[in-house]
Amino acid sequence: METKSLVKKVFKRDLGKAVVSIKKCEEHVFNVNNVFIVEAEDNLYNVKLYSSVDYPEKDKVLFVSEKLTKNNIPHAKIISYNRNDDVFTNGYVIEEYLPGTTADNLDLTVEETCDIYKKLAMTVSKIHQIKLSGYGFIIGGVPDCATFTKHIDNEFIYGIHNIQNAYSEDELAKIKQSLIKKLEPCDSINPCLCHNDIQLKNTIVDGADITLIDWDDARSFPAIVDITRLTLLIELAYDNEEAEDVEKAKMYKRAFFSSYKSEDGFKAYNELELALHIWHGLVILNYCDPATPQFSKVKKAVDTKLSQLR
Repeated sequence: METKSLVKKVFKRDLGKAVVSIKKCEEHVFNVNNVFIVEAEDNLYNVKLYSSVDYPEKDKVLFVSEKLTKNNIPHAKIISYNRNDDVFTNGYVIEEYLPGTTADNLDLTVEETCDIYKKLAMTVSKIHQIKLSGYGFIIGGVPDCATFTKHIDNEFIYGIHNIQNAYSEDELAKIKQSLIKKLEPCDSINPCLCHNDIQLKNTIVDGADITLIDWDDARSFPAIVDITRLTLLIELAYDNEEAEDVEKAKMYKRAFFSSYKSEDGFKAYNELELALHIWHGLVILNYCDPATPQFSKVKKAVDTKLSQLR
């Protein structure tokens, strides 16, 4: 039976509603998971089929959804969730469909983009107020490491894939030890709920409202870890060294920081940004296709930052 027919079967079984139409979501990639937009008798829904039995971590998305709901932070509400299904053995989640368009697919002016980053900052500020105990992956609602550097030591780049095309094992080992040393101050910064992939493609815009989507990568980290991934992604989007684009990147960072409020968010930011950018860059590089310009772009950025690390 083809995947769409299986989705219809599971949807009917779980929600008791007939499927009017179904289409695979091709607008943007949700990690490596398959996502379908299902039209039922009453509403639209997203059905996400997980590609791995181990990821996202056990019950993490339920934990995150509960925390967001409790703190009145907009998100796609979970309708049905199953990681032990006979039909989809890796599991799936059925969520409400959020109206709007991801910000990366909108034709925005610089001023409008700055406004999006300001709104993102206000949302992220609320998210970072959700304090957690421990660092790293959130398994069954419980972070799995006592310190941030322990997480780096255990899961340096979340499994070695494409990064083998960029660095040797010896080079990676040296980089890892250097970063663990540089990032030790993170161990004294309180952990909080982090989205871990804040960017325009994960931001739904509906009129004046914005909503962060795709929480599969959520972690328990110091807030600065979340923020530095965002600032690196902004840099990578405007890395052609043209004066106009360099200024745009600076403007978007300033717009975000002008509205971001957190008791721990700026602690040691200037000291740790470079090392965190390198770590985030390595993780991003690991999932880039080596044959694409994106791979070369990210590697160049990482190499430049590695040369600046002291």
